[in-house]
Amino acid sequence: MVLSSEKNLYEILEISSDASNSVIKTAYRKLARKYHPDVNLGNDSCIKKFKEITEAYEILSDIEKKKNYDLLRGYRQQDDLRAKRTQANRAYKETLNEEQKDSKNAEKSSDMGINFSNAFNDILEGFKNTAHSKDKSFTTKQLRPERGSDVHSDIAITLSEAINGTTRTINILHTEKCTNCEGRKFINGAKCTICGGIGEHSIHKKLSVKIPAKVKHGSKIRIANEGNKGYNGGKNGDLYLDVKIESNSIFKYDGLNIHCSIPITPYEAALGATINIPTIDGKISMKVLPQTHSGQKFRLSGQGLKGNDEKTGDMIVTVHIEIPKNLSKKEIGLYEELKNVSNNDIRENLLNGI
Repeated sequence: MVLSSEKNLYEILEISSDASNSVIKTAYRKLARKYHPDVNLGNDSCIKKFKEITEAYEILSDIEKKKNYDLLRGYRQQDDLRAKRTQANRAYKETLNEEQKDSKNAEKSSDMGINFSNAFNDILEGFKNTAHSKDKSFTTKQLRPERGSDVHSDIAITLSEAINGTTRTINILHTEKCTNCEGRKFINGAKCTICGGIGEHSIHKKLSVKIPAKVKHGSKIRIANEGNKGYNGGKNGDLYLDVKIESNSIFKYDGLNIHCSIPITPYEAALGATINIPTIDGKISMKVLPQTHSGQKFRLSGQGLKGNDEKTGDMIVTVHIEIPKNLSKKEIGLYEELKNVSNNDIRENLLNGI
């Protein structure tokens, strides 16, 4: 069944001729629920109304079909205007002929008739221009490019990858307009069998993404034009990756700073030493000061993570004194000697506090 060109599709959906696409969809859903055959079993008038609003929606929700309908509707309106103009001119001529019988008022009647004709033509022309302006404005609005929405996804990386940077292959999910129903969700009053009445479908896409070096936990990586697809020639949205740095048994992160705990021997703590400590970039040297106590912290500048503002954090090294396993007899003897010569009581303050 094809809708008659004489029917006003906008009145069928109870909307104005400048309604947006979203208003058209909302109006259709409201009326479809009201007149759906499943809700009005055996009611022929409701079934007829449902078919009528569905066919109206199929035309007004389709850009090309709607353009053709508005164009034909505009021609019909112009025909109506021409008919009205012809009728008005005929009435004017009849009036003019009657008034010309009186020669005394002929010139005056002629002037009045001309003014009346010009005024009437101006009014009709104004109606025509207004209708054309509305149709043009609506068409422009309907065809306006619409940018696709952005897509957000988490990406988990190791602390080593955060420090050095890496390249990851990720699988992202896009949404695109259903090619079967073209986003209208319904075909001939029934849900689209391809998208299930959603109006869109999802597709997977693999991307190779570069993770910059010294990236911060919680920072975002933007990949342009890899979001959801735009409409009517609009640009695609963007893809945003939220960086999550996985925990590490040796290294912990706190903002831009990296924390690690390093053991040292008793003699290194007492005498001081230069020791090698591990970092993500490899081993580096760190100087332990004489008489270092367990739990003391050392800061290595610039060895942390890099922020979005190009600021770089530090590595915070906490040392703890640890006695080596499997001490030799000579080492045990030296500890015995140290015990005999030492007069310090490291628990003195603790005992006094009690």
